[in-house]
Amino acid sequence: MEFEDYVNAIEESLCTLGNVQTKTIEYGVQIILTGIGKKVTLNVYNGRKGISLVWGGGDSDLQTQAIDLVHRIMPQDIRSGNITGSKKKKEEQVIGDAPGEACINAEKVRFLLEDEPGFPGVWMGSDESGKGDYFGPLVVAAVCLDRKRGETLLEAGVKDCKTMSDNRVTELAEVIKKTSLAFSVLVMKPHVYNIRYGQIQGQGGTLNVLLALGHIAALKKAWEKFPKCKWALVDQFAKNDSIPDGVHAFNPHMKILQRPRAEEDIAVAAASVLARAAFLQEIQELGKTAGIGRIPKGGGEAATNAARRLLQKQGSDVLGHYVKLHFANTRNL
Repeated sequence: MEFEDYVNAIEESLCTLGNVQTKTIEYGVQIILTGIGKKVTLNVYNGRKGISLVWGGGDSDLQTQAIDLVHRIMPQDIRSGNITGSKKKKEEQVIGDAPGEACINAEKVRFLLEDEPGFPGVWMGSDESGKGDYFGPLVVAAVCLDRKRGETLLEAGVKDCKTMSDNRVTELAEVIKKTSLAFSVLVMKPHVYNIRYGQIQGQGGTLNVLLALGHIAALKKAWEKFPKCKWALVDQFAKNDSIPDGVHAFNPHMKILQRPRAEEDIAVAAASVLARAAFLQEIQELGKTAGIGRIPKGGGEAATNAARRLLQKQGSDVLGHYVKLHFANTRNL
């Protein structure tokens, strides 16, 4: 596990306990966790012998809970160091060099349409990010490739964004933008998302309708930049004809294919990376204006707790500018 990935994992974990802020220090970072009337610090150093952790802030239940959470996400090859103080006041641990990337095993990405009759070798793929995250926008991206550019992205290591660390996603997004024939990234910020979702729900529609509209818009934007493209591949998140119908409204001759696990295709995988990179950037910007430290991803209890802190700090009027209001988290605030 790389240093940045490990720090990200610690931040995500500690978000469940309170307000988390991170600042750069010499040879590492300092993570500051603030609870109700309590404060805990964790210095994470990246040295020649590995990663070391030093806790501060004095003995407290909050520190004990924080130490327990961080222990749970430590790589298996940790070597425990000394613990001093009456109640884990200071803890130092060293993490050996952990192999591999912070990711899960993924099926090999490839040219998924290669065996389709009449495949021209130029196609688009689209994917979305943020639909399962309480905080932040819904992002849909589309990428247009040919075989040569697809091979370049495969060699660069592009794959489904869910199998990569946030840092790797950000790095590869720039490679994809420089390599592709065309791309588009459409960001629907929370306040716009909430308005559009409310309108669709009022008409009897569901989230899938909003997703379909996003894919249609992203494909259209990319196609306008490279109108020679006649094929497009979309992940089959629902059985309906709305995406083909929507695409055919601006290009009647476009061949639209919908496949389960379409992210196995390099164009769709590239789109997933662009969408996730844009989502991560928006989350970072929201964190600056929210004033509650690091904003957690996903839709779990950490996100609910962060929304509670946001309400306490800024009031209920701003909530819809940060979160997707129809999530169950809102009912639990």
